[in-house]
Amino acid sequence: MYKKYDLSDIQKRVIDLLQNNNPMSSSEISHKLGTNRITMSKYLDILYFQKILNKKKIGSVNFWFLDPGIINLDLKDENFLEIQQKLIESLINGQKEITDNIILSLINRNINLRKIFTDVSFPVLNTILELFNRGKIGKTEKIHLLTNLTDSFRLLRNTINTNNSHERKVGNALLAIVSGDDESLPICIMIDILTRREGLNPTVIGNVENLIDPFFDIDFQRYINKLSKRAKGKTSIIVVSHNETAIRFLHSALVNMDVKEKYQIIVFSNKLMKEKLEKSVSSPIYSDIEQFLSELEMINTI
Repeated sequence: MYKKYDLSDIQKRVIDLLQNNNPMSSSEISHKLGTNRITMSKYLDILYFQKILNKKKIGSVNFWFLDPGIINLDLKDENFLEIQQKLIESLINGQKEITDNIILSLINRNINLRKIFTDVSFPVLNTILELFNRGKIGKTEKIHLLTNLTDSFRLLRNTINTNNSHERKVGNALLAIVSGDDESLPICIMIDILTRREGLNPTVIGNVENLIDPFFDIDFQRYINKLSKRAKGKTSIIVVSHNETAIRFLHSALVNMDVKEKYQIIVFSNKLMKEKLEKSVSSPIYSDIEQFLSELEMINTI
C-alpha cells in the first residue's frame, strides 16, 4: 500500500533523497519513497515549476536533480545562523547560483518575509560590512558582494506577485525611500519589498550620496513634491544611510520644504550614528531593525 504525503512532505523527502544521490527518475523516487509513480510525477512537476527541482531528459525519461544551494530548511527553532553562514560563504566564493537557490529555499518554505529580512538578510549584510571594516575584504569586493546580495533579494519580490496577490490590498500612502550611500541601498530594496507586501506604495529613489552639493537640495525637493502629487494619500520619506553628511543634508532639505502639510520623515542608520544625531535631527532615527519595521507598519494607519 502506498504512503500518502502532502506537497510539503514530498518536497522535504525528495530534497533529502536527491541531496545524497545522483539524478533519479520519477520511478526511482516513487519507489524509494513508497508513493504512487503517477502521483509522484505530478508532484515533481510542481516542484520543478517552483524552481525547487531541475530535470534532464535522457531518451524518454526525466531524471530529477537539485541545483546547488537548494536545501531543506528545518527551522522549527527559528535558528537562521546556518542559513546566514551558507549565504555568506556562497557570496564570498562567487557562487551566485547557490546564493539565489538559498533564497529560493526560504521562499519555498513560506517563511515569513519579515523574518527573512530580520534574521537572514540584514545579518548577512552587516557581516559583509564588518568584513570590510576589519580589512578582510576591499572596496571592490564589498561593492560586488552587496550587488550580488541585493540582486538575490529581488527574488523575494516575486512572492508578492505569486502568493495570494489577489488578496493584497494596496493602500494610498506613498513611501519614498532614499539611500545616502552604497551600503544602504540593499536595505532600501528590503524595505521596498516588505512594505509593498504590506500594502504600501513604496518607491526607491536610489543612492544620492554622490549628487549632494549646495544646489542639490532644490532638485531633491522638487522631485519629492512631484512624487507626492501623484500619491492619493500621505507621503512618507525614509532616509537610509550610515553617512552623517548625507543624513543631515537630506533631512534638512525635507524639513525645510515649502509644503502645506509636512511629510513624515523616518531615518534608519547604525547605532553610532543614531546616538550622534538624535539630539540634532528632529525626525525619529532608528538603528534597531525590528523597531524600524514596526514603525513602518504604522504608516498605512496614519
